Amino acid sequence: KVITVDFGGVYMNATVYLNGEELGFHPYGYTAFSFQLPQELLDFEGENVLAVKVDHRTPSSRWYSGSGIYRDVTLTVTDPVHVERQGTHVTTPDLAENQANPKVHVETTVQNQGDTQVQAVVRQSVYAAGSEEPVVTLPEASLTLEPGGKQTAAQESTVASPKLWTPDTPNLYYVKTEVVVGDAVVDTYTTEFGFRWTNFNTTNGFTLNGVAMKLKGVCMHHDQGPLGSEAWYRAIERQVEILKEMGVNAIRVTHNPAAPALVEIAN
Repeated sequence: KVITVDFGGVYMNATVYLNGEELGFHPYGYTAFSFQLPQELLDFEGENVLAVKVDHRTPSSRWYSGSGIYRDVTLTVTDPVHVERQGTHVTTPDLAENQANPKVHVETTVQNQGDTQVQAVVRQSVYAAGSEEPVVTLPEASLTLEPGGKQTAAQESTVASPKLWTPDTPNLYYVKTEVVVGDAVVDTYTTEFGFRWTNFNTTNGFTLNGVAMKLKGVCMHHDQGPLGSEAWYRAIERQVEILKEMGVNAIRVTHNPAAPALVEIAN
């Protein structure tokens, strides 16, 4: 297996060690980063120690930054052949002109971290959120992956009469991606998206799905008051609920990338 440790954010100058050996360094406190855990450093019989050293320089900002590991940390375990990290890109290119039967275009990058050439098949279906029956299945794509290489598959199909996304009716869909080698599904990956289109012009300002909309926005730091800067999902969700009760429909995150949870909650 390929094992990575994924940090949502560590403030700041983070050096990560596995069993006393340095894996890498990430200086910026507001972006996610990952390190692969080398097989030769892992103890498969006993205990493994993953250590994070933070060098917090003060002052380092003019707002409250927090310190240390303040966003989610996860382990990702995959087969050598898998969808690349954040390796899918979903668009609806003709939705504005064709709302009855729009295209869903998916580009998927598949990575081979094994030692041999592999023939892989990419299978994908589109689902409405909460449904177990696909609204459409995309054509399969075949890839020849060299050792250490990667390739991108482009697949496309149409969805009949999808429900549009708006702030008041946040209809969501997701693409389920399966990577098949031989007869085995070696990776399953989901990507959330919505059917909506936006436009800015000098006549109507901002429009969402062809309807003029005033942006009623706030600028919001990442900290959660007395909870500090720890990115608790429910705390962020509560914050967004209060903003919506105020009539807010747009958020500008100040001055740095926000926790991925905020994007999910806003969706």
